[in-house]
Amino acid sequence: MHGKIVQYSHTTGAGTVINASKKLFDFKIASWHDNTKIPEINLLVEFRLEDENQNVIDIRSSKYQEFDDDSIVKERDFWKTNTDEELEKLESNVFDDLIAETYKKTDYSKLTSIPMSISIDKFIQYYFENETKIIKVAYKLPIDGYEKLDYRIVNRFIKRTLDSLICVDRRITKDTFSIYLQILSKLQYFTTPFYVAQQKAKKVFEEHFLPQQLYLNAANRKLVNLKDDLLKLESRKKSTKSQIQSINIKLLSVGNKNEQMLREKLAKLDSQYKEYSNNIIVLTKIKDRVSKLIEIFKNNYEKDFISRFEKVREQIFEHIKNSLNITITSLDNKMWKLGMTSDPIKNHFFKLQSSYSFCTLAFIQQYIKTLDLSKLNDNDRSLNIYINRYKERNTKKILIVSNRNEFETKLKFNILAQYKDFIVTQTNKKIEYLIIIANQKFDFVIVDNDMKEDKPIDMIIQGKNTKYNKNATFILIDTSEQ
Repeated sequence: MHGKIVQYSHTTGAGTVINASKKLFDFKIASWHDNTKIPEINLLVEFRLEDENQNVIDIRSSKYQEFDDDSIVKERDFWKTNTDEELEKLESNVFDDLIAETYKKTDYSKLTSIPMSISIDKFIQYYFENETKIIKVAYKLPIDGYEKLDYRIVNRFIKRTLDSLICVDRRITKDTFSIYLQILSKLQYFTTPFYVAQQKAKKVFEEHFLPQQLYLNAANRKLVNLKDDLLKLESRKKSTKSQIQSINIKLLSVGNKNEQMLREKLAKLDSQYKEYSNNIIVLTKIKDRVSKLIEIFKNNYEKDFISRFEKVREQIFEHIKNSLNITITSLDNKMWKLGMTSDPIKNHFFKLQSSYSFCTLAFIQQYIKTLDLSKLNDNDRSLNIYINRYKERNTKKILIVSNRNEFETKLKFNILAQYKDFIVTQTNKKIEYLIIIANQKFDFVIVDNDMKEDKPIDMIIQGKNTKYNKNATFILIDTSEQ
């Protein structure tokens, strides 16, 4: 039956659907059989119940989600029918009635062209309506000035980051990210081989654009009827000719008693034969006219349709890719903000001495550290190149020098909580500092003025005299500032 999801939790995988009678039914994610969408509140669905119980055993999204003034069927029709198949049949019947009405009131003997009932641009707009809507939603997601991540390369690490956040901090659930998951699910479907295969311009023209043209369908209906009428006339003409020949044979018989009656019948048959012949000529001309007009319609619009459709399709695909990048970037920012304000994350994640904030970048770096850089496969090589270039463009490297562990840990955490792409390194010994500062380039070097044995000013001077850090910004933090 048809229904609408009124409640759903991504955490539990449980939801509730309502039917036309306002009756509620519970369902589990195991009963969801639709790989094009994920369950979400207000999604129109069709579902099936177990015979004996009221358990939902099969549920999926309906192909009908929105109804506007141009829709052949309305939302009331959705609730009056039990399945999409029934609604499709109703839609087809209504359209058939419109076709029949159109071809009946059209004089095809005078018709000079077949008009479009829906323009190419309008059709393309309707055709990509679902894609356009989700793209607009994705474009509204905030990325807070951060560079967009590349979905193709980092998507697997986005999932790893999310799973880790939820696993470590039980107070955070998947429902917190439901809007991102819904957007991703829809956008990901638009990149599947099945979806892409359906977007071939000629295929769409023949299977979608032409069948929606009311006047063209009316002309096709007229053409079918004309062919049927011509077959009937040809059959009647053939039968009449046979009867005429039979009567002529009988008239050849000398002294036929029924000669007068036969001649009267022959005259009537001759008249019918001429009428059939004339009608065949007239209908054949109309048939040829209609057939030619149909071909002209297809030929006139096919090239233009393919050109416009392919242009829009390419634009849509680019927007889909960009939307995926925006969505995972916004999701990553959300996870970073939640992670950096989470005590469980702070206590667990930073025990690993991570130099990165809790975000996808950290998980990518952890993964790369496990690899043998001399034996990378193509995917890992692309990942390594991508992340190195990303860091060159976006990251700032910070070195904190202090032998007060609590102080430097707090300072590091505060920096990473404020700047997602910063990389913070810590050292608490002068000898380590001198090695690091001589071999690595930093944007900022923060030196604790309360170093117990070392002289902070001397350390700063030594750092500024190094090859890599003569232009770095050195900051001396005084104890009184903390």
